Amino acid sequence: MQRLKFWLRGRLLAAGAEDVQVDVVIGAQTSDVLWRKGDRTGAIEVSSAPPELARARRITAELRAAGCGEVLWICPPGFWTGQLPALGIDDFAADGCEYRVVGGLLASGPGGVVAARQSAGELREFMTGWVAGEIAFGCRDEHTGGWAMVTDWERHTRTQAAVIARQRQELTNQRAALALARKATRDKTKQLMRLTHRLERAEVAAQQQADDLAQTRRQIADHNRVDATLRLTVASQKSAILHWQLITWFAVMVIITFIAAGLVLR
Repeated sequence: MQRLKFWLRGRLLAAGAEDVQVDVVIGAQTSDVLWRKGDRTGAIEVSSAPPELARARRITAELRAAGCGEVLWICPPGFWTGQLPALGIDDFAADGCEYRVVGGLLASGPGGVVAARQSAGELREFMTGWVAGEIAFGCRDEHTGGWAMVTDWERHTRTQAAVIARQRQELTNQRAALALARKATRDKTKQLMRLTHRLERAEVAAQQQADDLAQTRRQIADHNRVDATLRLTVASQKSAILHWQLITWFAVMVIITFIAAGLVLR
């Protein structure tokens, strides 16, 4: 571990750092390597074991609060390299101090968005680019980040800006479409209300007509009953008249018979 720390000190000085110290107390923490160049201050934390994320984030926040604008963790490769400003190296005891970075590096991918770099890189090249300001840490999304060339971050930012602009335009179009849909819905609702009101009035008129028709049918039924009664009365009167006519003719015949008998008897 100490070999790596002093190797880092030498590489930082060779890359142009003005002051590099090992195992420096800064604030409430002891930084493994602390370097300065102009108004830039960077801290390096070396961990040969996978860092505990909560503790590493707390230490990172304390170092930044103490004035370290840039913090780098050097640790074994793993998922944590995307959760911290970290680099994963494959061997902490590499022959000839040829440390290789196999995790935490990003590169511009298809469409200009940065993605995990597939090939390994040299730690010495990273230190040179970092001190020179050519390599910086950035966030790919709200949860993960990594180290990439500043030009790659610029391309990534432009791509994201274009995506955001396109999404904003799509959102504007969707809002316009939604406003038109709402207006159409309101118009349909008003039309439906008018049709419903007309239907209700038609139902009232139909009910009134049905009531009038029922009343007319009741009146017709009453007239039919009266007509049937009158027909029965007329039929019975005709029968009575016919009986009286028969009786009258019978009486006339009897009278004529008596008259004829009287004339014969004389």
